[in-house]
This record gives sequence, structure tokens and C-alpha cells, in this order.
Amino acid sequence: MVIGALLQIGGGSIPALVLQSGPFGKVILLLLLAMSVYTWAIIWNRSRVLSGVERADRDFRSAFRRLPPSADFRLVADQHPRSLLARVAIAGQRALDQHPPGASSAAMRYEIAQRAMDRTANEESVLLEKGIGFLGTTGSVSPFIGLMGTVWGVMTAFMDIGTQGSASLVVVAPGIAEALITTIAGLAAAIPAVVGYNHLLGRLRDVAHSAGEFANEFLERRIRETS
Repeated sequence: MVIGALLQIGGGSIPALVLQSGPFGKVILLLLLAMSVYTWAIIWNRSRVLSGVERADRDFRSAFRRLPPSADFRLVADQHPRSLLARVAIAGQRALDQHPPGASSAAMRYEIAQRAMDRTANEESVLLEKGIGFLGTTGSVSPFIGLMGTVWGVMTAFMDIGTQGSASLVVVAPGIAEALITTIAGLAAAIPAVVGYNHLLGRLRDVAHSAGEFANEFLERRIRETS
């Protein structure tokens, strides 16, 4: 009922109410709009990148498992440049090549290779996480930015009541409209950011877990080849 009355006073549309907001409210709305746009850009970009990595990892793992035990996998790795597992495997093989069997014990060689693979997986995971922290920040901060606009709008409404000496809807409508719009804008920016953050973080954990499992599989395969 109140929303309908506000829309009627504001010209019958949300944009009209936005235009009637004060300078402070418009700044809040512009800030939330910028955060929302950047949030959706990160969600789209990271989802696309992670989908490519996950697909390349599946293809590389399948091709790697089909290879004979003594075959060189590096050609297969070159065919999957977006695969995190391929880069992890190359790092492990490079570490093994730098420490041949005669120079180090088997346990030392595989420990060095494990560390190299873990280090590569961590470095690649950091690159994949680029921008995701902003989603968490937006999800946490946006409601408070909207609340700041809400408090400002309510304060404006009370100031208008004091100035006009009346508490009619016509007097308080601009302040109330500003308060409601900034609240909605804060939630509209925060909810997709929180959902996107949790979703992408879960996918990143799955990618990291898959890399750890593949590192163990890779080293077990190399152990069988040399035993």
C-alpha cells in the first residue's frame, strides 16, 4: 500500500523515484550499481574460466590414464593447455627429471616431486581465485551501504516533517522512497555476490581436491614404472 502510494507520487515508476532521490541517495545507488555490475562480470568470467579448466582436466585425466605406463605424457599435456592437472603433472615430471634415480633416493625424489606439484597447484589455484574475494566483500558490505542510504532517507523524511510541519505522505514520500530504494539496491547487490562467492569457492575446492588426488595418482604410476 505504501509502495503503491510512493509510486503514484513519484510518477508511477521506480526510475522516477530514483531521480527524485537526493544527491546522497544517488551516490549510494551509483556505488551499489557499480559493485553489482562488477560482481556479475566476475561471476561470468570465473564461471567461464572454471568450466574450461574442469573440462580440460577431465579430458587430460582420461587421456593420461589411457597411456601405456612407460609412455611420455607431455604431448598429451600440450594438447590440453587449459588443464590444471597437465601443469601439475609437468611440474612433477620436471622435478623427477632433475633428480635422477642414481643421484637421490626414491623417497627423496618423490617427496621433491610432490612438493613441486603441490606448489604448482597452489599457484594455479591463486590465479583461478582472481576477483572472487571481491564477491565476498560485496556480499558483506552492500547491505550496510544500503542501510546507510536507508538511515539517510529516514532522516531526510523527519527533517521534511520538521520543515513542513506536516507528516503527510506527500511530505515524507521522498525520504521514505530514498530509504526503500537504497535498501533494495543493497540487497540486490549482496545476494548474487554471496551466492556466486559460495558457488565459485565450492568449484575451486573441487578443482584443488582433484589436483591433489591426481598428484598422488601420478606419483603412484611413476613408482610402479621404476619398481
